[in-house]
Amino acid sequence: MARLKDINLQVGTRLQLTLPHGAVYYTEFIGYVDGEYLIIKTPFENGLSVQMTVDQSVTLRILSRVDVVTLNCTIKTIFRSPYYYMHLSFPKDVKVMTFRDAARAKVNLPVNVNGVAGAGVITNISVTGAGIIADKVLGELNEEASLSFDFPIKPTNQNAHVDTSATIRSIQQLPSKKKDAPAKVAHGVLFHDLEPTSQVMLLNLVYESMNRL
Repeated sequence: MARLKDINLQVGTRLQLTLPHGAVYYTEFIGYVDGEYLIIKTPFENGLSVQMTVDQSVTLRILSRVDVVTLNCTIKTIFRSPYYYMHLSFPKDVKVMTFRDAARAKVNLPVNVNGVAGAGVITNISVTGAGIIADKVLGELNEEASLSFDFPIKPTNQNAHVDTSATIRSIQQLPSKKKDAPAKVAHGVLFHDLEPTSQVMLLNLVYESMNRL
């Protein structure tokens, strides 16, 4: 069984917090006292702290290198203004799932490329890159492009939005599936400068996809 101290979590690590009714929020890890409690920042939404109660159960999901760490805790103490942080019960179980860089989720997400709305569709995605199908070539090989797209966070279908830059690493002309139908172009892109919160959201998308297999 994994131990929390073996995960080597750093102060400021972004984490996902899920409430019992399925609502998902993002916040930061502050620290812990081994065997006693965890400390995290209280998540905010629309400029206000998320309303939670003592003894409420929460699930934390943390991206640590190539691992997804899942912790089940209970809220012990809530500290409000001006610092907004919480003490959580120390998790009895530390669940770790290791991802390969190639671990991908099959999706169907419209994507804006270089400011062009609906320029293509993301058909598979990972925490490091994506496959995009478009009606035409979206740029030159090894050229940088800006991407933006949305996807739902399960189980509540809250909307997640990602803005990032990426490098076009491959371009491939696809054969037409129907006679006289226009050919499609497949692109492989590599994300860079992906924000920590976006990394955790994408990680959750891949994680949920793998759990459905």
